[in-house]
Amino acid sequence: MPAPKSILDLKSLSREQIQILFSRAQALHLQPEPTNFAGQTAALLFFEASTRTRFSFESACHRTGLGPLVLDGAKGTSLEKGETLEDTVLNMAAMNPSVMIIRSGKDFPLPQIAERLQMPVINAGWGAYGHPTQALLDALTLKQEFNDLDKLKVLFVGDIRHSRVVASHFELLEKLGAEVGLSGPEEFLIDRPGTHLFKRLEEGLEWCDAVMALRVQFERHGSQPMMNKDEYRAQFGLTRHKVTHHLRPKGVILHPGPINYGIEMDQEVLTDSRNRVLRQVSNGVVLREALIRSLLEGRL
Repeated sequence: MPAPKSILDLKSLSREQIQILFSRAQALHLQPEPTNFAGQTAALLFFEASTRTRFSFESACHRTGLGPLVLDGAKGTSLEKGETLEDTVLNMAAMNPSVMIIRSGKDFPLPQIAERLQMPVINAGWGAYGHPTQALLDALTLKQEFNDLDKLKVLFVGDIRHSRVVASHFELLEKLGAEVGLSGPEEFLIDRPGTHLFKRLEEGLEWCDAVMALRVQFERHGSQPMMNKDEYRAQFGLTRHKVTHHLRPKGVILHPGPINYGIEMDQEVLTDSRNRVLRQVSNGVVLREALIRSLLEGRL
């Protein structure tokens, strides 16, 4: 018997399924649904650090009635004794949770492990390969602002090469009809057909409807050199001056978090009326709840 549908990327979801998830998530903002899965569990295996993703998934599980079994790093587990990540996942799966939610680095064989399990697996962030639920909650935030994402112009700024968020947005925004722009240091950019490249952030801000600043992921750079942090902020940081003078009045400012203040975004930008960073966090709970419910109900 094949395993139930897993969400490892966004290629397998249709535009219609995505819109249904958005509608259900927005309804959950207004009216909670019954805790239909009381007595069942969900395994949350976070082999990489997380705040927003981990706690929003945990909140979503509680709202559905699922008891979350949370592994947060190696401390206090058999990983400290040398157990492999694969063995940890398989042993947790043997406890028969209804869903497995996994966050891991690039070397973890997530698709191969998911094929061996008899319950759905949700990718909660996998190396630089993808972060599908983050992209979905970002798009939900944009839908709340603009209603229709078709032809919407979305600009990603910064460490695009190492961003699993952008990797998932490439899959998602194409389905929803949005246009994608990229801006950042040359060593952080990638060559992707169909995207707009802006050497100057100011030009990108004037082009876009929504801008998402990306965290500079120092931990993934290795020995790769990066421009001076002050120079980075001057050229590609979202400052009050740049968003005031170059982003359109009805534009939207996003960031998937955590924020390196004074590098990719200045703290005072959080007070801009167009900033939706905390709305993204709130949407993360209901979007992930809608996804979990839909998976376990067989609606995907």
